[in-house]
Amino acid sequence: MIKVTKVLILLLISFWTNGIAQQLSHQVLVPAAGLATAGVINYSQTIGETAVEIISSSGFVFTQGFQQPGIIFTVEPPHAGTGVEVYPNPATDFIKVKLFGDDARKFRIEIINITGTIVNSMTMDFITRYYYVQEIDITRLTFGFYFVRVTSSDSKINRIFKIEKM
Repeated sequence: MIKVTKVLILLLISFWTNGIAQQLSHQVLVPAAGLATAGVINYSQTIGETAVEIISSSGFVFTQGFQQPGIIFTVEPPHAGTGVEVYPNPATDFIKVKLFGDDARKFRIEIINITGTIVNSMTMDFITRYYYVQEIDITRLTFGFYFVRVTSSDSKINRIFKIEKM
């Protein structure tokens, strides 16, 4: 009887201390902080924190510091239908042209300056369903506005995007 009472008291004390104990969270209250976002890159900082470090290897991510970054790895599924996307805008070193579709198609991608001169041109040919991202180097281009024209040989896609080279 005494053993049962001691065990019961021990369990009650254990549950009671968990009920009133401080619950830790993954948030930090700081006197000053900053957040800068540029496209898909986020930079955040806090005053008084000396270092935040991210080390990753073989699918594992190790972080240190008070302000833990939210790391989300996602795999973008292929788009349904047919289309073209050009990003980032504004661009500094490169632009990406994303092409996706269900039917075989031949594309011509042209970069045109503000005076109408074609400064870069390439052709891409897909013989089946496609999802492709072409990275184009624009470091040699001068600052200013450019047009990216993407046309298909069957004339189903004819898009012009205005981008700014910074």
